[in-house]
Amino acid sequence: MADKLETYRRKRRFDETPEPSGARSAGKAAGERAEPALSYLIQEHHARHLHYDFRLELDGTLKSWAIPKGPCLDPAVKRLAVHVEDHPLEYGTFEGEIPQGNYGAGTVIVWDRGTWEPDGGVAQARKAYEAGKLKFTLHGRKLKGGWALVRSRMRGSGDKEQWLLIKERDDEARPEANYDVLEQRPGSALENDAASRGRAAKGAKRSKPAMPAKPAPPPEAGEPRADRPDIVATRTSQSLRELAASPSIEGAAKARLPQTLKPQLATLVDEVPRAGEWSYEVKFDGYRVLARIDHGEPDQPVRIFTRSGLDWTEKFKRQADAFGALDLDTAWVDGEAVVLDERGVPSFQSLQNAFDANRPQDIVVFAFDLPYLNGYDLRNVPLVQRRALLRAVLEGAADGTLRFSADFALDPHSLLDSACEMALEGIVGKRIDSPYVSTRSGAWIKLRCRRRQEFVIGGYSEPSGSRTGFGALLLGV
Repeated sequence: MADKLETYRRKRRFDETPEPSGARSAGKAAGERAEPALSYLIQEHHARHLHYDFRLELDGTLKSWAIPKGPCLDPAVKRLAVHVEDHPLEYGTFEGEIPQGNYGAGTVIVWDRGTWEPDGGVAQARKAYEAGKLKFTLHGRKLKGGWALVRSRMRGSGDKEQWLLIKERDDEARPEANYDVLEQRPGSALENDAASRGRAAKGAKRSKPAMPAKPAPPPEAGEPRADRPDIVATRTSQSLRELAASPSIEGAAKARLPQTLKPQLATLVDEVPRAGEWSYEVKFDGYRVLARIDHGEPDQPVRIFTRSGLDWTEKFKRQADAFGALDLDTAWVDGEAVVLDERGVPSFQSLQNAFDANRPQDIVVFAFDLPYLNGYDLRNVPLVQRRALLRAVLEGAADGTLRFSADFALDPHSLLDSACEMALEGIVGKRIDSPYVSTRSGAWIKLRCRRRQEFVIGGYSEPSGSRTGFGALLLGV
């Protein structure tokens, strides 16, 4: 046990902080506890940057993750969870003020607490935790139902493991747009403690606390903070300029922005792959476009190209202006230009009509990849990180002309069925650890609701025999 809490104790001065030292937990194995249920809690931590600490009891300590944005009940939303050091079991009831000058200085309340039930029991939980794919049921005061913690291939500052906290689809799931559990259920879960209620009232409004009189020391790696270029949590303009250079962006390389870029293409398949970790997006029925942004070229800072490399900037003036308004220096952005019909479904015929009628304002670009950003080549960065960066970039898009192509945490068979019911073209699957390659790749796949191909009539032959009009057509793809 002493080894498990060594990092926790080394970071703290217990003669100054009210946090428990964990001395009472030393030597106490999980099987020696009187109560059979495993404890779970989330602590709301108003440090230099508000975040939520998610903790699960396993083998005598609290396995812990720092979640910058806190939990979400929407299965489509994957919350970044930075794995941090084990905490002692006594930390499960800790609320109070960590003094300035100490690690994690700020106010802590227990936002939720209860028990957790690992899928397959404790023995399976140990294996799942080591494998990086932990599924469980929460029985908390605020959070309930099925959840999953999944380790990604990303590494944070200080080589911290970055996991994802995901809500399972069950009766407890709620769309993020309709219900924010952090806003709706504020305050301390230790409701029988009057002092806790007072601290909960202080922290009930999820606002940034006042700056301390003297600067606190820099937080350890893994603790969310406003001035670290975190791949998901940070959104400031300065951070976007430095984002690609962050130590957490493994695989990024400094590079000049190329003049041209060939897109990655998906391979048509008939079956959902069984191996690997995949994300799935809607397959849009539109024109593939790639936007080149370079504010070092004042005469034409944005150019928009088709899949085959044709410069269609004049046809996409409104979209070019929207790309130019993003707070970027340089970038290549990959996406699909569509026109949505009255049902919100992409219509290829409506897109062609928009070009014929010179109505670029009807066209929306759904962006799904970011091969280059601010002087860095991101093509060897895993897809999940490129898309996290892209989501951050597109938060500056104002009028809906540019949108992020969301991926869905659904079973791909169910997602394909839903897409077909909505008369969509199909879905696209992508390996979350895959690089960006300018060719057709098995790391990107497409599953179609219908098989359709456009052909060009290049000529015809004269009729013969009993035929009239023409004999045969010469078709090109």
